Amino acid sequence: MEATGDDHSDLAAAQGYHEYQPELNDPPVGGKLPSTAITEEYAKADPVYVQKTRSLPATYSHYRPMLGDGNCGWRAIGFGYFETLIKLGNKAQVDAERERLESLNEYIHHHGGFDPMVFVDFVEETDVLLKGVSDKLDDPEEAMVEITAAFNDADISNAIIYHLRLLASSWLKENRASHEAFLTTDGGLDKYCQRVIEVPNVEIEQLGLQALVNVLLKPIGFVLKIAYLDRSPGSEVNTYSFPEEAISQPTSPLDPVICLLYRPDHYDILYPVDPTPPPAPTNIQVFRATIPQYEITSAPPFTATGDYGLLTALPGFSSSPSPLGALGVGLCSPLGSPLAPFTQAPAPSWMSAPFGTEPLQPVAAPLPIAATAPPPPPRQQTHPLRFSEYCQMPEYVENDTWREPTFQTSTFKNSHFNVAHYNNPNFQPEEYKPENDEYDPPPRSGRKRGSV
Repeated sequence: MEATGDDHSDLAAAQGYHEYQPELNDPPVGGKLPSTAITEEYAKADPVYVQKTRSLPATYSHYRPMLGDGNCGWRAIGFGYFETLIKLGNKAQVDAERERLESLNEYIHHHGGFDPMVFVDFVEETDVLLKGVSDKLDDPEEAMVEITAAFNDADISNAIIYHLRLLASSWLKENRASHEAFLTTDGGLDKYCQRVIEVPNVEIEQLGLQALVNVLLKPIGFVLKIAYLDRSPGSEVNTYSFPEEAISQPTSPLDPVICLLYRPDHYDILYPVDPTPPPAPTNIQVFRATIPQYEITSAPPFTATGDYGLLTALPGFSSSPSPLGALGVGLCSPLGSPLAPFTQAPAPSWMSAPFGTEPLQPVAAPLPIAATAPPPPPRQQTHPLRFSEYCQMPEYVENDTWREPTFQTSTFKNSHFNVAHYNNPNFQPEEYKPENDEYDPPPRSGRKRGSV
């Protein structure tokens, strides 16, 4: 039986499965994104992932995606190493790192067994980037642009990553006795390093993580914290810290910590939530009022011109040849107290000739105005109304400001309006007077009923 067209296509697909390489169009190092994007990405995934990704933004506000080309774990640790140096802002520490990494060339040659002529170019790219960070450390934003551009350049990024691989391989070979017993592959530690650690585009494993942390991060006090997004029980991601000494030590966002998010066969960088966000800027508006400026100038001196002879005819003015002698000086002299004796004020310097020098006539002081007495307060009026016992006002009952007139009708005497009635609030019993008994009934007629 011959194979059909569909069978050939299936065979071709099976043969090319292991050789398939996905098209990777994203940059090796992406920009910072809100961690809620991960929650949206897993919104329709397994319920375990949905629950864990929903709680992720409460701890980590942002993340930085790494290109999934097999180097994402190495690239994430390397980029986090440079980024943490920028965050600390210690130029002396950056310069000391340059010297330390350069001194590790002998370490790579002695323990790793690599020829310096093979790795010297890779080490140089790392040193050049550290120097660029040191020069731009005063401007953290410019320094971040520097390392982002370097890790997005294929040649520079691959050189730095391979330098990190050589450091991890040399450390594993130095500590061969501590890790070789955990290997399950044939050929021992040397074969493992050749197949997993030293080969490009192969993802980092547990041994590589421990080796890179011990040779690169631990000597300067950096901590690597990895949040594992897997199907393990729990509503939050499980977090592990490297080195092991940092597990029991509490960390804060200000500590040199590199946080990674591990999803199956992939690593991204995480950024913890800042516990003290900067205060919101306040918009303060200042309203300024314009104050007009006035220029005050002195008045020109007064000069009298013309004929003022008619003023001498007015009563109280002098009949001297100088018509304004009394008027001008009298108007410019200060007013004294009405009770003080009159004294002539000295003539000022500007009141010289042609004004006269005759003595001033005394002016009668104005009589003081008697203060008007305030009007008396109005008298409180009473209401000549008759109130029943159900509408008595307390002020009238207590003050006894009204009295009911005395009526002599029998209807009034038997009502509560009568003060002699016991229901009256101002009850006063009548006094017995014998003279009131001199009442003679009218004489009766002697004529009987029915008489004829």
